[in-house]
Amino acid sequence: MKWITALIIGVALGFTLPLMFGGGEGVWMSSFAKWGTIRPHAGSPRLLFSIPVFLGSALIFRAFFNWHTR
Repeated sequence: MKWITALIIGVALGFTLPLMFGGGEGVWMSSFAKWGTIRPHAGSPRLLFSIPVFLGSALIFRAFFNWHTR
């Protein structure tokens, strides 16, 4: 897997995972997971982006699929 593909998957997970757990008013922002989570649009009540999920999933996907193809 190339880096760009891993980063695209990471961006998708960085946006969708916080939204699956309720967005700004849900469980995501009332737990430890709010660390590193930002609101990309200032007035948006629900749209969140989790930087740790983005970076972690990109690194994990890259490492797993590189190991898996060898």
